Amino acid sequence: MAMVVSLPLLGLSGVASAKAAKGCHKTHSCKSGGGSSTGADPAPITVQVDPNPLVETGQSYVLATVQVETSPSFAGDPVDISSSQLQSACLGGAGFFGYTTGATATAILDDDGNATVYLVGYDCAPGTSVVEADLTVAPYLTALSTLDTLPPVVTTPGVTGYPQTSGTVSGGEVETGDTSFLFDGSYVYGVFYVETSPVYAEQTVEISSAQLQDRCGTDWSFESFNGDASEGHGSTILPPITTATAILDDDGNAVFLFQGASCAAGSSVVTADVEAGTHPTYTTTFNVLPPQPTI
Repeated sequence: MAMVVSLPLLGLSGVASAKAAKGCHKTHSCKSGGGSSTGADPAPITVQVDPNPLVETGQSYVLATVQVETSPSFAGDPVDISSSQLQSACLGGAGFFGYTTGATATAILDDDGNATVYLVGYDCAPGTSVVEADLTVAPYLTALSTLDTLPPVVTTPGVTGYPQTSGTVSGGEVETGDTSFLFDGSYVYGVFYVETSPVYAEQTVEISSAQLQDRCGTDWSFESFNGDASEGHGSTILPPITTATAILDDDGNAVFLFQGASCAAGSSVVTADVEAGTHPTYTTTFNVLPPQPTI
């Protein structure tokens, strides 16, 4: 099975090429390649995958956010994110999506030393995979995290949004990309797992959040990763579609990706409605936090 991912909209495109860095951070020497200040102690770096552990959905799909966090002194520097083990585990392919896309994705650290991408895998064998983040300029810091992928299984009903923490900052997703080095504005990535009774297998589930959509103006999207479904979006080009749908798998589960640009900080209610039977409805609160240092 070949990996197929529909493209996010506008400035959120997972296949957008990284732009050249603009300006020079106050802690950089302005020499080619960037890097930390001379004589400074190496900053720590972490990589965090959410959710973790992760229950596969559909035809063994994997969808998660990946947050890289380090010192603001590395703002504007590139970091490579990859997982050779996940690539080997996913027969349908796996990739990381953000500023660039592929088996290895390059992200640009924002003014707070942070970057967020998301990973997608198809037809993946359950097990553990090491996810690696490598600063590609001096001092060449590396961070590792282990993603625990579980086989599809019946889970507790509800809807849950990830990430719920960013490094040492708890209570929500910290926006990234607020930087003079790359795209204008800041960005939010969220993954929403919808779980219901397996009696609704192969039925449709709908997800929406008027509050989250309002926070992100006219540049946002919900995208399904469970078979044939529709995408919800808002843009200045396409007429807004306020809900997205997915087909529940044999265990009654589905997963959605949310992307938003320049979103206002705050809490938003997200609602998932099963469009069959007694029409069970589930809600959760997803918190967007302003850009900030996280370690």
